[in-house]
Amino acid sequence: MPKICIPVMGKNLEEITEHTKRAVSAQPDLLEWRADSYEKILEPGKAREALRQIREIAGQLPLLFTFRSAAEGGEKAITPETYTALCMEAAISGCADLIDIEAKMEGLDAADLIKNIHLENRLVIASRHYFHKTPEEDEMREIFKTLEHSGADILKLAVMPQTLQDVINLLDITQEMQTAASRPVITMSMGPLGAITRISGETFGSCITYASAGVTSAPGQLPAEEVRTIQEILHRSTTPSSKH
Repeated sequence: MPKICIPVMGKNLEEITEHTKRAVSAQPDLLEWRADSYEKILEPGKAREALRQIREIAGQLPLLFTFRSAAEGGEKAITPETYTALCMEAAISGCADLIDIEAKMEGLDAADLIKNIHLENRLVIASRHYFHKTPEEDEMREIFKTLEHSGADILKLAVMPQTLQDVINLLDITQEMQTAASRPVITMSMGPLGAITRISGETFGSCITYASAGVTSAPGQLPAEEVRTIQEILHRSTTPSSKH
């Protein structure tokens, strides 16, 4: 079954720690700190301070550090230089196990950043987000090639559907990438129309699904408890029985 990741949000440390506790209590497989939601994130040392607090609460749970830029649906604009420094601060902190990198950010040398993060023995999710459309299938294939060439460990594509056919196209590309890509993939079609993509990863090949614990970080996220229940039902129904 796909791993369940709960994003942690919060504009200040009090909200971040409270949401981390709530997320941990939902027993996810990993946490994601959406650092762009923190109002002081761009101040020197604040990322490391918050990461330490999250790590203390999270215990042994794997922690993904993500700064989602405004250009890809996040809460803050950021320059490539500041983005690079922030991601490296998270990697060097010793608190984050994985770093999300927007591999197609304009002006960013994603391959070099990913190489340096790997030198800190951290894993990388190379991501691309479309909050207003679903690209054509050929374009999605090219996006995955770009993400793969960046050297990342996991490849992520999130899109916004306008029609049911958009959702079908995303699922089609996901199952294709199970064999076409040399890395595990994460995909999702956002919003209510794409909800099926958040629970069908085992069938189509998405290795992580993002679910909520009271606060959502993207349109269409479902509560973690509901996602786990549905995934377990689907898993049991698709696992070959020992009885004939």
